[in-house]
Amino acid sequence: MRQSVIMIWFVAMPWLIGNSQNIADLKKDMAGIASDATEGRFTASEGYLKAAQYVSAELKAAGIVPGWTDGQKKTYLQPVPFAWDNYAGSALYIHGKAFEHAPGNFLITQPGKPGTGKWVVLAPGDSVKGKPAGIVRLPNTAQSKDWETTVIRQYRFGYMHYLPDGKDTVTAMPVILVSPALAELLSPGDSVIVGLRHMLEDKVGYNVVGFYPGAEPKFSNEAIIIGAHLDHIGRFNNDIYNGANDDASGCVAELGVARMLAAHAIQHPVLFVFFCGEELNLKGSGWFVNHLPIPKENISLAVNLEQLGSKHRSFKGVWALGDSIFKQPFYSAGRNFMLKDLQFSATDSVKDILGNTDTYSFMNRQIPSLLLGSGGFDEHHTPQDKIDLIDFEHLQKVTYLLYNLVRFFSASLNKPLTI
Repeated sequence: MRQSVIMIWFVAMPWLIGNSQNIADLKKDMAGIASDATEGRFTASEGYLKAAQYVSAELKAAGIVPGWTDGQKKTYLQPVPFAWDNYAGSALYIHGKAFEHAPGNFLITQPGKPGTGKWVVLAPGDSVKGKPAGIVRLPNTAQSKDWETTVIRQYRFGYMHYLPDGKDTVTAMPVILVSPALAELLSPGDSVIVGLRHMLEDKVGYNVVGFYPGAEPKFSNEAIIIGAHLDHIGRFNNDIYNGANDDASGCVAELGVARMLAAHAIQHPVLFVFFCGEELNLKGSGWFVNHLPIPKENISLAVNLEQLGSKHRSFKGVWALGDSIFKQPFYSAGRNFMLKDLQFSATDSVKDILGNTDTYSFMNRQIPSLLLGSGGFDEHHTPQDKIDLIDFEHLQKVTYLLYNLVRFFSASLNKPLTI
């Protein structure tokens, strides 16, 4: 009997979704999230907050209510605690000329308190002799060839700390790594002067959380979570890492489904979550699963969206990775795709891939989970991941698939949830 109802519903779906989501909406959302105005959305940056405010406003406009309670206040913004190593005022002096701390000059790769001796310049692989005040490292071949990636890994990700992890007490001598440009002014064994200043600043990242309560309260005891990461790498000098596919594409699909649910109600609740800190080792989703706005046992499925829209995607359709119980629902929901453009991989066969996505945070809490993506793409983590890279027709089809999947699951759930 249930199978017959589901088949009838899928026949009706093209008419339902066609009136609530279109490419113009997708493009508007993509611009609001991944334009140059949000400056790459690095967690806790002004650009990230601008994107978070855009998403919050769109959720509100769609009728999705705030999903987080801060004290007595309902809000869309769930704060996530970070701290930032601020080395403003630090400088390296070479031949009497000062070079201020900046990504184009030098990075602190090991914090510490300078000793009383001199700072010593070492070539890659050289060992430390004696007790210098600190070490100035020259870049190795790989670092010199791709200094910008070195900066991303250290300046952005090495300087930002997730406070629940704690901050190690550093007793070793400080180490700085100079840029290829400054390396040309130095030789191994040189003694230089370094003025090192450090202050640990509190920073706040935000997960954006919206709540759709469902049309029938008596069926509201099992919820579906839809998530995507809102953060990306940020900005370096004149390069903005827009992250249009990684992962504004997932966020745009998520907003599309929010609007569809507002137009065509389902019985069961849905939490919409836009994570910060994915690029910081999944810290935003890690915080979320440990500070859930609903009981963990009330979550029937967590769907994570990742890199769904690139014109240069490695998989033409949609690839689902997760618990095997979701295989048939995924194929049923994807009937707007050719069968050959749908692929499903069970969790055990793709743990390495899932471990690099926010899905992993849910897996760690034994929450049933599913990742939807369209494979990798060559522009990943480069300034070329821009809006003109997005295949909006494909992204629209993915949005429809996701909406189908949510409705399919709602049809099989039946238990009162308060938030």
